[in-house]
Amino acid sequence: MLNRLIPPAVILSLLLGLTAITAQADPVCDTYWDPVNQNWVTVCSGNGISSGNSGAGNNNSGIPGGSCAAGSTIVSTVIIGGGGLCEVWEIRHDPCIGQVAYANLVNVIQGGACTPGSSNAGSKLADNPCTVLNISPSGVYCRTDWGIRWLLDARVGFPNAFLDLRPYPVTLVRWPGAARNGGTPSAKGTGRLAYIAYGGGSKNNPALGDWDKVRLTLTLSPASPLMFFSMPTVGTITLPISGDSGGARAIVFDQPSHPAAGARTTAGAVGLDELPSDIPVFSGSAVTAYRLFWRLTFSKYVRDCKAGPDRSNGRLNCKVKRSSTTNDGHWAYQWEKRSQGGEITPQMVQGLPPGMAADLDGDGAPDAYWNRKITIRRMDENNRIDNPAWAESWSWGGPVYWAVREGQGQIGWP
Repeated sequence: MLNRLIPPAVILSLLLGLTAITAQADPVCDTYWDPVNQNWVTVCSGNGISSGNSGAGNNNSGIPGGSCAAGSTIVSTVIIGGGGLCEVWEIRHDPCIGQVAYANLVNVIQGGACTPGSSNAGSKLADNPCTVLNISPSGVYCRTDWGIRWLLDARVGFPNAFLDLRPYPVTLVRWPGAARNGGTPSAKGTGRLAYIAYGGGSKNNPALGDWDKVRLTLTLSPASPLMFFSMPTVGTITLPISGDSGGARAIVFDQPSHPAAGARTTAGAVGLDELPSDIPVFSGSAVTAYRLFWRLTFSKYVRDCKAGPDRSNGRLNCKVKRSSTTNDGHWAYQWEKRSQGGEITPQMVQGLPPGMAADLDGDGAPDAYWNRKITIRRMDENNRIDNPAWAESWSWGGPVYWAVREGQGQIGWP
């Protein structure tokens, strides 16, 4: 979970305090195009001035002017902090009367530039959309919320990668063996919300700004096509993806799995029941690297307008529906598909378990997550895993155990 460096009450008091200070000042307005919501936003302070989103009907002219009407709300992203550690808050509030609907901690940024008190209007989420983010060796849990009533959870487990070995689980010293990267698949998990009444409407009676068919998808994708496989006396080798029937990398052991050679566990202790329980086994490992991506998709109820106002008269350049009249004019409305997305890097994760951060390019900054969910599959002499006489699989969550015997009386090897 992200650490809340500044209590929400302090943020609310700061926002309310600014409203109280500017309410008696001369009118000051700023109008600009919001590329995220595809409308013009007018933010004003002072007496007798309309504040809010002009594209949402709070100021139908699209320019400063009119009277301040309670009930208009805007969503702002506010950055608070300094010294390379910043909190990114999403705040929904009524700029006219200063009432705050909610303040939501979106992200904590470390090591980046931060301007205390800076803000920009709009509903674009930060690079990390999760208000609660837990990443463990089993998978990822993300919660994104838009106020207490609208909580969206998404989960995705790390996928099983496949390490194919022969002869397994026991071989002879200097006997030709093989290892293969059988595949590192991707994994997806999606959380869903049927409706978010941002504008105060409902599924059957939508209001301007409402969201429908909200989907948050988490995807774990291989960061590289390589699996890193290590065994005593063999060393560490990199295995490119070969699939279920591709070629395998030849390997040999030059020492038996004896306690003096570092084999300090036994077949019985790790559940290799095909072997006598007291046979020492080498302990190795296999690991792959994954990146984490998110994508939020939804439909937003919007007024059917072109980008920007009609400069000839200062009004919004919107389509007009003559066949029916709404309470704010002959406007045409539509559901418009929106999407946002990005990557959640290890630097964005607070409390990432030790050993999960992968620095693949060696620059000192982690750029992926280690996945140790490895399934070992036994190959036959033709590198096939579907031979019923040989087919078997094991999984220990990263460790790889292999027994190596000295060939008694053996005078030659293939």
